[in-house]
Amino acid sequence: MKLKYFLIGGAALIALPVVGGLYSTFSSVVTAPSRVINKTLQTDNIINNYEWFHDAYGQYRARVSQIAQHKQFMTEADKSETSRLRIELGAIQQSCRELAARYNANATKSNRSIFMGQEAPESLSEQQCN
Repeated sequence: MKLKYFLIGGAALIALPVVGGLYSTFSSVVTAPSRVINKTLQTDNIINNYEWFHDAYGQYRARVSQIAQHKQFMTEADKSETSRLRIELGAIQQSCRELAARYNANATKSNRSIFMGQEAPESLSEQQCN
């Protein structure tokens, strides 16, 4: 009889942490959406995302203008300078494409795109970087 209670007590001691772990995991999964919403709607997050989209768009426009200016320089440059300008142009174009790709990726994220505002475009064209 004592062995029976001993085995039941031992099984309970083993099962208790397992059940507690399962409860903890389950409750974490259940509350995850509300934690995401709370973090997304924090004032600092809203401001940072809004500013990021507008800053990135400004940087993109500056890169596109810089590319056009470099292309103009290349038409006026002598042959010794053309090679250097071509290398610089390639770097500026790649930087522009990376910025557009990062912007577009963030614009598809639900927890970030809701803070773009009305002035920021929905996406940026990587083709304008060529």
